[in-house]
Amino acid sequence: TWGTPAGKREECSFKGKNLETDCFNYIKILLRLNGTHLYVCGTYAFSPICNTSTFTMERDEVGEVVMEDGRSRCPFNPDYKSTAIIVGGELYTGTVSNFQGNEPVIYRSLGQGTALKTENSLKWLQDPVFVGSAYIEESQPIGNPVGDDDKIYFFFSEAGKEFDFFDNTIVSRIARVCKGDEGGERVLQKKWTTFLKAQLLCSLPDDGFPFNIIQDMFVLKPMGDSWESTVFYGVFTSQWNKGASGSSAVCAFTMAQVERAFSGRYREVNRETQQWYTYNHPVPEPRPGSSLHMPDKVLNFVKDHFLMDSVIRSAPLLLKRSVRYTQIAVHKIQGMERAYDVLFIGTDDGKLHKAINANDKMHIIEEIILFPEPVQHIELDPQRGLLFVSSNSGLVEVPVANCSNYLSCGECVLSRDPYCAWTGRLCRDVRMAPPDSHWQQDVEEADTSAICNRTFPSTRSARPVASRGSQCQLITIPVNTFRVLPCKLRSNLAQRRWRYSDSASQFLYATPEGNLVVVAQANRMETYECWSEEEGFRQLLANYCVRAEPRQESTTLIGHSRTPHIEREETIILPGESRSEQVHTKTYWNELIVVCALLAFSLVVFSLFVIYRNRDHMKSMLKQGECPNMQQKKPRITAQFDNIDMQVP
Repeated sequence: TWGTPAGKREECSFKGKNLETDCFNYIKILLRLNGTHLYVCGTYAFSPICNTSTFTMERDEVGEVVMEDGRSRCPFNPDYKSTAIIVGGELYTGTVSNFQGNEPVIYRSLGQGTALKTENSLKWLQDPVFVGSAYIEESQPIGNPVGDDDKIYFFFSEAGKEFDFFDNTIVSRIARVCKGDEGGERVLQKKWTTFLKAQLLCSLPDDGFPFNIIQDMFVLKPMGDSWESTVFYGVFTSQWNKGASGSSAVCAFTMAQVERAFSGRYREVNRETQQWYTYNHPVPEPRPGSSLHMPDKVLNFVKDHFLMDSVIRSAPLLLKRSVRYTQIAVHKIQGMERAYDVLFIGTDDGKLHKAINANDKMHIIEEIILFPEPVQHIELDPQRGLLFVSSNSGLVEVPVANCSNYLSCGECVLSRDPYCAWTGRLCRDVRMAPPDSHWQQDVEEADTSAICNRTFPSTRSARPVASRGSQCQLITIPVNTFRVLPCKLRSNLAQRRWRYSDSASQFLYATPEGNLVVVAQANRMETYECWSEEEGFRQLLANYCVRAEPRQESTTLIGHSRTPHIEREETIILPGESRSEQVHTKTYWNELIVVCALLAFSLVVFSLFVIYRNRDHMKSMLKQGECPNMQQKKPRITAQFDNIDMQVP
């Protein structure tokens, strides 16, 4: 563990931070430095530090942990988002560099090169929230006539100062710097001379509603050296609500779009009015961002022309309402026919969605519940086919595919999972297919008739016929009581169909979840079948036989006669149903009469008791005439014995 000394925690608390939540060492950077060491940075109770570790902290001669200043590499506040990447032994970070958190910076450190950062006084960054970074080797292959120097890309959202709106508009950005940048000699000393940024816009194609806040970005690099085929997959949300709050979108941007934006016009700001406009004048040579050695005239131009005029646009590939996506990873898998990009997307309620694009339509083919809290990070290991998904409290390892979950040919084909194919007997992972195999899959159309009828016909039914002779799950319940019959779909795209006889239709109710509530009928046994239907494929999911328990009879023998005593029963009428026959229900009329009689008797006794306790007071009131309207009765002789003076002659 890498804890925080008590002195540092007290110092953090003295600065006004919460001792119980803020003043700990939160790890913000954990990167592989080389084959033997990791580079780790932590907040260290609002005093960020970094360490080179071999899973045990490096120590000096006296045994103290060797640490170095982490400012501009790691944020002070654990709640601030940051990004970091190591390229060629150099650390590139996007974070904040001061205690207050109002000095954002893109910073390069370590290595033998010059430490560089963005120019804060020129407002190159406007309260950014960094979500990711990536390294693109544009110099490969050697002699490449298109690319120049390798680039490091940063992805973040920030305040869009170029928009003159009343509301504080947030925009998503893509920024880049050159790996070989060494800063200026007189202008922009120890500052980036190749820094440029452009806007990313993920919006609906019909009305242009923007998903303007980027949550995560995954850079899918092609196999080999063709960096021009790189695709940027991003998860976006909106600062405004439309229809349902919490909607999310997944957009993709190509490297051609990015290159076109960074090769286009610049925007310029009027320092007095802070108004932005398109720069339409000639651009000095060499073009900013295209060379590592530029004269002072060009560097002065760079200071004020770091924002590109072109907007990199895309329409959502996937749009989910009432779902907030937090993280994304993309894996390119070679299917039986062609390659597919498989998206793994984390949600704010701890779920993992697996989605593909088939025939220009996105399909969420799997949903896995992992945590009761938001997914914080997804790390993909393409060689082993594993996902490492983390939250604030845990880390899980998830395989990219589990084809054994699909038990039939229909399920395997309808899953549209490019990892899975039907062998004729089982659903197997395509990465295990021999070169000359005849495994089949149909990701685009999911046509079960073309595959399952030929390879495993018994898994398909032309139409859902009644199967009352087949084995069913027997359920016995008391007469006129209900039971919920569950039916769980194995595909989110399938439709549920219940089949039953006409005589049972008046004694059932379908729940919103798709289950069936049935009522047992006397002297009958009904069969209920649940079928799954999808793209013409029908599958029996559940088969129930419901019958009522026989009525119990009690007999009383009088001479040679036997009179059966039938118990009164209570029927349950479900919503939307009507009573089909009159059933004698138990009443409580006799009990009500008895209770009322007991209550009246109690009131009489209580009244007599009150009169007896207050008899003396009532007699005195009568004697004094306090009740003139009341007719005074003659006193009973027996009641006056205590007040008569007996005189004996």
